[in-house]
Amino acid sequence: MESETLTKNRLYALLDEFKASREGCVTLYLKPASFPHFIGQIWLADRYRPCLDEIAESAKASVVIRAVQKYGTGTAIFWQPDGRKYIVLPPFPISENMVSVGEPCIDPLCHLLQKQYAIGVVLVHWGSYAIGIFRNEQLMESKVGTGYIHKEHKKGGSSQKRFARRTEEQKKDFLRRVGNRVDERLRNHTLDYIFFGGNRLILKPLLQESNSLRSEESKICGRLLNVTGYADGQALVRASRQIDTSLAFIC
Repeated sequence: MESETLTKNRLYALLDEFKASREGCVTLYLKPASFPHFIGQIWLADRYRPCLDEIAESAKASVVIRAVQKYGTGTAIFWQPDGRKYIVLPPFPISENMVSVGEPCIDPLCHLLQKQYAIGVVLVHWGSYAIGIFRNEQLMESKVGTGYIHKEHKKGGSSQKRFARRTEEQKKDFLRRVGNRVDERLRNHTLDYIFFGGNRLILKPLLQESNSLRSEESKICGRLLNVTGYADGQALVRASRQIDTSLAFIC
């Protein structure tokens, strides 16, 4: 089983290819909470049963299950008996389960991709942060900053313990400052989703420092944006390009 990360344009092109083929196809849309057990509840005519059995078997693959849990957006499955077979993890959640046979049903996924979203992006590494508000894929406002955090002291003894305590205090001060900046930027916006990027271990303690993140925790997407180096304005731009990407498994 191969996988491919798809930009929005690449996914549109793939859907157009499906639509043009007009071959018999089983199409499934599954909400995040419905994968994979809902597949076993579907009844189809005998001619489509082999497709459904193949889908159920592919959905059990550990690499698929891990990715579905990571994305947290559900799945769109396109399965042609003698043609293309794809499990697509879209960038935003599928809202309802659907089953279709015959011509590939691409409209629900197209509508999901075409919807205009208001998105908050919070990128944090120890010592740097970047916060952005995107509407219709345009950066509306942002805030970037840094904070000094002492590097680990490796000489041992009481000196090492003293430096460790200082570092912990610096991290706490940094998180409090970032939490305040997040609140300043997010509190005045009604957001559809929030994406976090950077050091995964920072998100949980940051939630304790930001009222906005805590109150909107259900909108924080499970997919971590890949941010290397400093969290700054350029990192915001790069991270925004990841938001619309989908993951497809070619079965």
